[in-house]
Amino acid sequence: PTGEYDLTEVRKGAVAVINDLHKGRDTGGAWSWVIDVSAVVMTISSLTGMAMLLFFKRRRLTGLVAAVVGTVIVILVYVFCIP
Repeated sequence: PTGEYDLTEVRKGAVAVINDLHKGRDTGGAWSWVIDVSAVVMTISSLTGMAMLLFFKRRRLTGLVAAVVGTVIVILVYVFCIP
């Protein structure tokens, strides 16, 4: 009746915005397509890169070691940094 109201504004920062975009939260249908298409492109790029790595003998060992080290780092970050 008096026209008064309470407003609470919560700011979570740039990381929260990036996380929301990454998950597609509150973004709509077009952004879902962007997420899906980029996932397909990255998957194809990864698979063709691994195929090329296995094809070239000279770079095979270095590439496989880099892939294993990268995988281990991602797993460790996930285990120790994700609550």
